[in-house]
Amino acid sequence: MFGWISNIRVGTKLSLGFGLVLALTFLLALTSWTAINALAERGVKVQDIARVSEMTKDLRIHRLQMELNPKGDSDRMILQTLDELAGYLNTARVQLTVPSDAALIDQQIAAVRVYRDAQGALSQAGADLAPVFARIGVQGDILLNTTQQLIASQSAKRDADSSFAKTLLASIAALALLLGAVAAWIITRQIVTPLQHVLKDVDRIASGDLSQDMEVNRRDEVGQLQRGLQQMTTSLRELIGGIGASVIQISSAAEELSAVTEQTSAGVNSQRVETDQVATAMNQMTSTVQEVARNAEEASDAAAAADQQAREGDKVVGEAVAQIERLAIEVGNSTVAMSNLREESSKIGGVLDVIKAVAQQTNLLALNAAIEAARAGEAGRGFAVVADEVRSLAQRTQQSTEEIEKLISSLQNGTQEVSAVMENSRILTDSSVELTRRAGTSLENITRTVSTIQLMNQQIASAAEQQSAVAEEINRSVLSVRDISEQTAGASNETAASSIELARLGQELDVLVKRFRL
Repeated sequence: MFGWISNIRVGTKLSLGFGLVLALTFLLALTSWTAINALAERGVKVQDIARVSEMTKDLRIHRLQMELNPKGDSDRMILQTLDELAGYLNTARVQLTVPSDAALIDQQIAAVRVYRDAQGALSQAGADLAPVFARIGVQGDILLNTTQQLIASQSAKRDADSSFAKTLLASIAALALLLGAVAAWIITRQIVTPLQHVLKDVDRIASGDLSQDMEVNRRDEVGQLQRGLQQMTTSLRELIGGIGASVIQISSAAEELSAVTEQTSAGVNSQRVETDQVATAMNQMTSTVQEVARNAEEASDAAAAADQQAREGDKVVGEAVAQIERLAIEVGNSTVAMSNLREESSKIGGVLDVIKAVAQQTNLLALNAAIEAARAGEAGRGFAVVADEVRSLAQRTQQSTEEIEKLISSLQNGTQEVSAVMENSRILTDSSVELTRRAGTSLENITRTVSTIQLMNQQIASAAEQQSAVAEEINRSVLSVRDISEQTAGASNETAASSIELARLGQELDVLVKRFRL
């Protein structure tokens, strides 16, 4: 019914309502002012008519005085009163527009004219005054009667004007009250009821219910407020929905990160065990290398002694034979030791392959963790840092492993060369023993052989020293790998704790998001 009012602005509604009340108030004031002016004019007319009545009474008094004393001043007073009365009547004739009142005024004017003529005749009548006084009395009665009729007419019209003014004022006042009440009711209904609906929607939104849309069919300020609330509801719905989806992604990322962290921790623990095994193997290899060096030194001393005794001649052949036999035994031991060293080097290579595989797996896991942290956005920045640290440690582990692999490769090559040399030494030693057992057919050959043995022993000693240095370097690298493994384990533990905290925060955020109904 009032749909068109809903599209008017609130200020315009209030202006229309107050304007209508003010217009009715102005109409009421104008009507009151008009009625008061009409009553005032009616009072002036009544006063004029009352003045005519007083003059008529004065004429009657002067006439009676003239009847009692014809010689007095009454004639002059009567004429003066008649002139004044004629002037009042002419003025009243102009003011009175009602035909009945105008007719009475015309009668009075005619009566005054006849009265004046009779008064003039009275001055010339002489002794016979009775007929003239009779005419004057008749005109006086006419004046008095018409005056009373005019007074009664004006009083009745005044009462009618007063009653009409009261009725009109009461009607306008009632109309003003009615229209004011209707305007107040309509404006209140057009403002308060929509505001109550808005407050209900605000309470619903505040309670977390975003599933309903507001029906907006107004174009005033309340409609603008409803449209603003609808836009806010839509924005909140999209925001909460996005947060819910992000919470699900965070929870999934936290679970994946936890799994990756567990795999990383397992890999780090395996790497630590393998590193300990490598360290143990390196300690054993160091002991073996030292034993080889010591044996090589002893072999060198024995070769020098053999060379000296060979030069002494046949008298020391027996001692040379014994020395060569001991040398053969030591060379055999050296060959066995070099074989053990080569086997240990092969074991170290296998351990290094395990370390390299663990480092590659750790690097891959760290890369996956960095990718998942990047997907998490700001919430995964801390995990990205941890993932970068883990990847850096894995890369360092891989680099150290490659260096160790190079050293082990060099060690294996040296070991193979030494093994070949020792094998040659063993063959030569066997030949020397055989030749010596044949009674040393040629001391010169023995001397050359001893010299060769001495040279080989020097090479063995040099190779043993190199193996010792390589073993120390490998040992330091293994210790470095173990330290890196411990750091990686610490970083994995921190990552696990962070993933647990991230999962807890995701659960709390999910609880908060579920408070809203989309």
